[in-house]
Amino acid sequence: MKKLNLFQMKRFATVLVLLSLFFTSASLAQSRQQVEGFETVVFHHDANRSGAARDFRGITKGYMTAGWWAQAQMKHNRLSWKTAVVPQKEATTFSFIGASSVLPAEISIGPKVKLSINGKYALTFNLGRTHDFIWREGAYELKYLSRRTEFPYTGQHRQFELNGNSGIYQFSVPQSAAQAGQPAVIEVEILPFERWSHGWFMIKDYKDVLKAPTVQSLERRIEAMQKDINLLNEHTNILATKLYANMLGNDKYEHSIIYTNGYRHLHPADIIKLKNGDILLFTREATEHFANDGDIVMLRSKDNGKTWGNRQVVSSLKDLDEREGCGIQLRDGTIVLGIYYNDLYLEDGSYNWAGKKLPEIGRARLGAHFITSKDNGKTWQQGNFIDMKGKPFTGVEGPTDAPIEMPDGSIIMGVIGYGIDGDSKNIGAVLLRSTDKAKTWNYVSTIAGDPGGKMKGFLEPGIVRTKSGRIIAGLRNHADENAIYISYSDNNGKTWVPPFKTEMIGHPVDLIQLKDGRIMASYGVREGVGRHLEPGGIRACFSYDNGKTWDVKNEVILRNDFINWDEGYPESLELADGRILTVYYFNLFGKYYLGQTLWKPELIDVLNKKF
Repeated sequence: MKKLNLFQMKRFATVLVLLSLFFTSASLAQSRQQVEGFETVVFHHDANRSGAARDFRGITKGYMTAGWWAQAQMKHNRLSWKTAVVPQKEATTFSFIGASSVLPAEISIGPKVKLSINGKYALTFNLGRTHDFIWREGAYELKYLSRRTEFPYTGQHRQFELNGNSGIYQFSVPQSAAQAGQPAVIEVEILPFERWSHGWFMIKDYKDVLKAPTVQSLERRIEAMQKDINLLNEHTNILATKLYANMLGNDKYEHSIIYTNGYRHLHPADIIKLKNGDILLFTREATEHFANDGDIVMLRSKDNGKTWGNRQVVSSLKDLDEREGCGIQLRDGTIVLGIYYNDLYLEDGSYNWAGKKLPEIGRARLGAHFITSKDNGKTWQQGNFIDMKGKPFTGVEGPTDAPIEMPDGSIIMGVIGYGIDGDSKNIGAVLLRSTDKAKTWNYVSTIAGDPGGKMKGFLEPGIVRTKSGRIIAGLRNHADENAIYISYSDNNGKTWVPPFKTEMIGHPVDLIQLKDGRIMASYGVREGVGRHLEPGGIRACFSYDNGKTWDVKNEVILRNDFINWDEGYPESLELADGRILTVYYFNLFGKYYLGQTLWKPELIDVLNKKF
């Protein structure tokens, strides 16, 4: 008997699967008329930007109901599409592929959805089913054939990776609902659900549900399964590292949860150590990662991070996405908090991804404003917005790290500058200075520019002033390596050495100087294509020569168990006993958390000098 080569064997196996699926599909056929259930979309909010998402057949674009982060969209939480042409006026089954949201663990049955055909109500079904199910009302029936299921721990990003549970929907209607020679219009409308507002439904762009699968379509299915297997392997690795933490030496780090608030999005975590010993933590709390209702919330610890409480909203400007609050307590006790805001949203509350021209509002759409406190954060006073007039850039993003009080009493801070020197592609890090406690800010210098955008930008500067007076800046970069760049200044920020690439991978970087003189960088590692590596986590690295070189071979892996990219942004603080408090954010089970790690850096012998 002639032996089959590997290619022939693979083709033979594919044909077997093809035949199996064909006969399974044939068994689903009924005596009633069969019509493809999707031809073209009629109405959708474009909440997912018609992006491609994974389902059981591969990665294909889809059209979804309203985004829960866009309040105006939620008032009309619906989606409609046309089917293929209905041949005869007789009882018909429309077959289409849809996806729906993954339910939180604490919810068993998801939001109700009204299903209509040609403007007439047919029946009501539920989101979030993980197995085959049938809904019936009168002469109408909707059968769901589950094909791919996700769970809260699967870890896909809830706003940008809308894969969900997917399968085949078979919508059977009586003869009276069929119009011969015309396509039907099917509409779904998600009804309000008090417990949870994040439900969604998506119609996938498939027009061949009734056809026997081809080899090409089967290959796409196999590819989707391979991605799921890779994700399963990642989860297995994470669980194994936790199970064998003692053997791997990971049990020396003390991890705990600082704060969570239902389904609210939280990020990042920024801290200020006060002169009275309290530690203040600031975070943005909003409906979603991109939503125009971001407020700055403060927590307080009076025991070096053992416990946290006294939640307080310190800034809540209406219809303004305040994305981060970074601050410092000055020598006179005044707390200055810089709040970075993003006002690039459309009227319906969705983000302006397409870059449409927005109306003038008398200030920059990307910028910062400041609030101050003179009583250790108990009360706050609204300050000024940064004025862009006379500055060599059109907008700022930041601060994303704490400002610094200089010996002369002035304050400096690093921010992202957009359109530096009139070049729209030049996105870099710039240094600003205030001599009146953050009332006004002047441009000092460009820490690292990127004319023409050839270097993929120098972003989110984290700065520290060392005992020698040197100011070191750590920079995020979007080139393929995703490396952290470093620059430094020895003349109070007037000039900077050209930014140089390190072997540290991640972003953004927070810099502090320890009592023993070491410079410590802490940074997040994010997973996903175009980012860092899997799984994500939090890392730290040290410099023993005032920021010139970095000891990557002794990089500290604090966390290695985050399963999507929306995490990180650590900040660190050295406590009196030499331990480090590192705070950060992450998400799991469809919820967001502020977390912390307490740890003690190991001593390193460098040129006979112990650090």
